[in-house]
Amino acid sequence: MKKLLLIGLMVMLGATASAQQKKTLNSYISYATFNVTGNESTPYVETYITFDKSSLVYVKNADGQYNATINVTIMFKQGESVKNFGKYSLSSPSVADTANINGFFMDMQRYSLPNGNYSFEVVLEDVNNTKDKPFKVEDQLVIDFPDKFCFSSIIGLESYSKAAKETSTTKNGYNLIPMIMPFYPENVNKLTFYVEIYNSSKQLGADEKYLLNTYISAFENGTKLNNFFFTKRMNTKDTDVIINSMDISNLPSGNYFLVLEARDRNNEIIGYNRYFFQRSNPYYQVDNTMMATIKPEDVFSGKINNLDTIREYIKTLAPISTLVEKDYASELVKTDDITTMQQYFYTFWASRNRIDPAQAWLDYYAQVKRVNASFKTVNSKGYDSDRGIVFLKYGAPDRIVQSYNEPGAFPYEIWHYYTLGNQRNKKFVFMTRDLATNDFQLIHSDAVGEINNFRWTTEIYQRTYGTYYDYGVDDYAKPDSYGDKAKDYYDNPR
Repeated sequence: MKKLLLIGLMVMLGATASAQQKKTLNSYISYATFNVTGNESTPYVETYITFDKSSLVYVKNADGQYNATINVTIMFKQGESVKNFGKYSLSSPSVADTANINGFFMDMQRYSLPNGNYSFEVVLEDVNNTKDKPFKVEDQLVIDFPDKFCFSSIIGLESYSKAAKETSTTKNGYNLIPMIMPFYPENVNKLTFYVEIYNSSKQLGADEKYLLNTYISAFENGTKLNNFFFTKRMNTKDTDVIINSMDISNLPSGNYFLVLEARDRNNEIIGYNRYFFQRSNPYYQVDNTMMATIKPEDVFSGKINNLDTIREYIKTLAPISTLVEKDYASELVKTDDITTMQQYFYTFWASRNRIDPAQAWLDYYAQVKRVNASFKTVNSKGYDSDRGIVFLKYGAPDRIVQSYNEPGAFPYEIWHYYTLGNQRNKKFVFMTRDLATNDFQLIHSDAVGEINNFRWTTEIYQRTYGTYYDYGVDDYAKPDSYGDKAKDYYDNPR
């Protein structure tokens, strides 16, 4: 199974100022993996680095125009051994005037790499910005194209066209323009995507068929959304190229996965992959028609007849709710309409467990009581704390590092999940400035859709080094006094 691995962060350096030389570089970095099939498979990685033009420092060139220049270094390593790399200078599109620069431009590169586990590093430097240092971001990359049915990464497309000639954006006969980032505002009503399917004929046999299901699921709970689903019967091939679109005009604001699922003639899943994206649709209106048909006296939620109790129960659902559900529920609990609350509460759990929604609620409420006991703070209940939210959303972590008395550091915890859906080896970092409050804030995670702050160690060690500590090229605090272990705990969970 291949997946798009998003670093998913806005890279911000230095302090913003009006002068050109004090601009703050903004960049979005992502990558995807593909394979070239044949006598021998040749996997490769595509990197996409998008720059905000207005965040760069421009200087006049020989033609009287203005350009920005970025030095880029990309490395793929196993241990200390560099397996492939790129080191180059990238020039921005020319502009005649630097007064009103706006928009983005993207750099795309390809690197061949065999199957294996790699560390992926990117170093970016705005050559004309003399105030900021180069910086490094890192992620872990797994390339695993087995000799059987599998998907490439899924990439969202801004546009595509038949290729008249080969260019840097050409893939399998198409010129592809990837999305700058996986965000679809209200004026974008189609989600267009590209994916490759490998080895279906090798696994299933020539002239066989299989089903390719495409649907959208909620990020928070994996629920498949009605009206966002289609199926296509596919012929087996060595490599198949899929370019398709889904209408998202009626998709509410929220975080989602576009899911591709392949099933054989026995309806067994033989391949699966998904693409994380965000949708903004402020004009969407919730349809309460079906919910209004529910008679509270006929369902378990009708027995919750105390207004304050059902208000509280609905509030506990926030960690596992979609954005639309959160918005609706936050307004609903402000009213005294207990009937609608009972209808909503039942609908919420029936959408997650149609067979036994009451038991689904009881199982969840047991976890709510657990986080209320463990993670309550002076200002909030446990289910409303950052640790409680992560616990209810993802379950108990496999390992927890608790460092409350490390010299020079604010108290912190690092939670490690071996498996998080189809993600592997994901971590969450929590920190508090006052242990007595028990209010640990989430300051970093490498899980898809969560806050990602590559300078998270700077927050932990500000207790000793303040905001003026020199963090070096990778922007990690690397203090050398005895007992400073945050980065080591993160990289090597105990």
